[in-house]
Amino acid sequence: MKKLNKSSSTPLYMQLKNQLQEKIEQDMSVGDLLLTETEIEKMYHVSRMTVRKAIEELVNEGIVSKQQGKGTFVSQTKTTQGLGRIFSWSEEMKLQHKESKTMSVEISAAIPSKKIRTALQLGKNEEVTCIRRVREIDGEPVAIMINYLRAKYVPGLLENGLKSDSLYHDLEEIYHISLVHADEIITARLSTPIESALLSVPEDSAVLHVRRTSYMKGNTPVEVVDMVARGDRYQYLAELEGRTKKHII
Repeated sequence: MKKLNKSSSTPLYMQLKNQLQEKIEQDMSVGDLLLTETEIEKMYHVSRMTVRKAIEELVNEGIVSKQQGKGTFVSQTKTTQGLGRIFSWSEEMKLQHKESKTMSVEISAAIPSKKIRTALQLGKNEEVTCIRRVREIDGEPVAIMINYLRAKYVPGLLENGLKSDSLYHDLEEIYHISLVHADEIITARLSTPIESALLSVPEDSAVLHVRRTSYMKGNTPVEVVDMVARGDRYQYLAELEGRTKKHII
């Protein structure tokens, strides 16, 4: 256990929060009971207010949860997706050593909405192949994914289905489509009744809605994906470059 530095510019409650989080990640499992406020206060030689603020930060980040009359317990950890590269869901989960499965798959031909048609630069009567999936992590539904693909680029997908658990793997190996760049818009909102049922969460739960448009060479859009992910189990990480003179206007 590291000692808290009372002369540091970092507030004590944040130092304590970081140490508690480190202990949770290294030594504890989901459902384990955290030390009581009194025990933490004595162990780290800090005030009760400092302990409560540190635990409040852990609660706000979904790392622990409080149960009235029972204590504070380690929660499910969030899955973090990094920004900056195009990864499929399956690839992301493998990188994070998480057990991921597809709970349901539905593939159909669809007439796209005006927004999808515009994003994919479709012709007037051009259809899309739509793939709807519910993805789970460690046996729990976490995300709903709907992929809209320009049908002319994926002949046979509607009839033959996916050959692997990764759509992007199939696009590369079967249809020889290489995604060279993509745009993503991430929005926080509340879940709809249907989304709540599919994700096994109460209605109006916090979710992240991600819309990605992916492009082939020549800046040709080939896919739009809508993903709705549980806010308590999913988060994004953006790595930012430092400020340099050329970036400052």
